[in-house]
Amino acid sequence: MNLKKNAFKGLILLAAVVALCMFFSGTLRTITTAKVKIVRGKSGKLEQKTELTGKTVFPEEESIRYALGEGRVMVITKVNTRAGYTVQEGDVLVEGAIQDYDSTMKGWQDSYDEAVEQLMQLETKNSSLRLRRTDEQYEEAYYALSDARKAALDARVSLQTQLNQEELSMDMNGAVPEEGSEILRALAENLQKAEAAQEDAQTALDALTRYAPEDDVWTYLTEKRTLNAKLEDLEEKMLSLSELNAAVGHICAPHDGYVATCEIKAGDTYDGLTELLTISAENVDPVLRADISSIERVVNEGAVMTIPTDKRGNVETKVIAVGVDSDGKRYADVAITKDVTAALGSVYSMLQNDIRMVLTAKATQSTTLLNAAAVHGSGDDRYVFVVSTDYSSLGSSKLTVHKMKVTVLGEADGLVSVEEDMDYYDLAYMEDRPISDGDTVMKYMD
Repeated sequence: MNLKKNAFKGLILLAAVVALCMFFSGTLRTITTAKVKIVRGKSGKLEQKTELTGKTVFPEEESIRYALGEGRVMVITKVNTRAGYTVQEGDVLVEGAIQDYDSTMKGWQDSYDEAVEQLMQLETKNSSLRLRRTDEQYEEAYYALSDARKAALDARVSLQTQLNQEELSMDMNGAVPEEGSEILRALAENLQKAEAAQEDAQTALDALTRYAPEDDVWTYLTEKRTLNAKLEDLEEKMLSLSELNAAVGHICAPHDGYVATCEIKAGDTYDGLTELLTISAENVDPVLRADISSIERVVNEGAVMTIPTDKRGNVETKVIAVGVDSDGKRYADVAITKDVTAALGSVYSMLQNDIRMVLTAKATQSTTLLNAAAVHGSGDDRYVFVVSTDYSSLGSSKLTVHKMKVTVLGEADGLVSVEEDMDYYDLAYMEDRPISDGDTVMKYMD
């Protein structure tokens, strides 16, 4: 009876020993075998996203100036716009007035009244003079010759100045050298006409010499001409200044567009030599300009740009132009669409802050996309570990990894694009320790 009990106890002990051996054998295998996750590739187009900052700019600007004439200054009384504002043709951008307009006009008016009084006194003083028709003819011929001489002198000086600039001289016959410019030839022709007009004026005056007016008549005629000329000059000045003052009172937009820059304010003075402000060129809209100098790949027109917003989520727009700025930096211009302004506000609002954007570059062709953690190596030596499963007759299985070289086409956002078709391969990744070709692995337990 004791023998049976001892045999039974021995069997139990043996079973326990075998169980313990099997347990520790499995535990040891579990401890020493690399654990991996398994993933498969998928077909698709690789997308690469890059965060950028855009600034609102105007690709083409047009200066708004107003010529005031020498010595004139305008005082700006009101500015009706700001940089970024939308304007329409005819909108009043700036209002102003000519500096010292009232005092200048009063001074000229006083001089005009004085000249009128002098002319009236001259007419009264010489009311008894009897003027012949030839007296007035002689006067006209005399001053015509005077004007002709001045014109000929001006033409001669202009010609000589151009000759000096071109380092030339007229030839022995008084003609322009063959190497002379078209400008020089035009000035020479103008001088010929002026000298001919002077000769004609001299001939006309010589024909009237015997009809020269008496001294008192000549004095009257010259004084009257001088006063009339003064009146005409003052009238022209007053009319011109009045028109200029009215014009600068309403300086308007020449066409529809946006104000690009506006740094003037009420109370500033303006001399007409610089720009008052600038507006966008006609039919050229503002854009969001992003510096893409740090991006190695080529960015083309049509590339998708996404603008994250709080109110409308992600707003999609496109690159409409690329170029290089004056500092040699590459840039991309992004369209400001109606959706963009609806999400971000007006162009004026966008000018106040930089705009965060995301550039999305999508490959033109579909390839196999793999999880970046499944692709090993660097440079041209890139590879993956393909997992194969072997089954025993008892139904157990063993996972083995085999190294396979791959050709990497691109990487972005945790994905790797490879040239090989690997949609149906199980790949090992996220291994808990280094693995090599032919190693046995185990799957992580979910």
